[in-house]
Amino acid sequence: MTSGNQPSELPLPVSPYAKPLVHALLPYSVSRLYSVNERLQPQENNLPVCYLIEEGSVGLYRRNDDKLLHTTKGEMIVGLGSAEDPFMSMYCKALTPCKIGVLTTARAHEIIGEKQLWELLSKHVTYVSNRFYEYILQMTVPTAYELMRIQLFELMNESEEFRQNTTAEKYIRDKTHLSRSGVMRILAELRTGGYVEMEEGKLVKINKLPAKY
Repeated sequence: MTSGNQPSELPLPVSPYAKPLVHALLPYSVSRLYSVNERLQPQENNLPVCYLIEEGSVGLYRRNDDKLLHTTKGEMIVGLGSAEDPFMSMYCKALTPCKIGVLTTARAHEIIGEKQLWELLSKHVTYVSNRFYEYILQMTVPTAYELMRIQLFELMNESEEFRQNTTAEKYIRDKTHLSRSGVMRILAELRTGGYVEMEEGKLVKINKLPAKY
């Protein structure tokens, strides 16, 4: 392995514009509790719905291969997109126990219009789009180790509750579809070399990850 410094700053996992949108819409929603692995259905009574994540973590997955694309951390909104194609080719499920406000997407748009929040929504959508562009760029790196390195930093940036309930191996494989044997081998070598600290397969601390493997 060759040495390399840990990035000084990771991209924010949650849009800074999501919180004011959540607070504006919450009074008009119905609050519900979701258990771990429970899916957020894109429609209720044949109507697209919007989810306001108040507490807990939610994962965004690609439908065709169940690949984990993104996890929330903090207040977030799901389902404000096209009513004709709810959630598009993705689905969401709770990664930890969650408290979530639910209302129809149409009603959410009405409230945004009434409160003149279209500019805020536009900034939020732009931020989220940029995040996915960054994700695509990250996933084009050439080696398995470089993919793992990115995901280890992403995992370290998740909530402590999430990290305590998710092994590093599962998190990496859910987001990359690398082989289990390859992921376990590299994790073992990183742990032996003192680059990361782990307990029962869960990531505790990143000391310093080499840029190359």
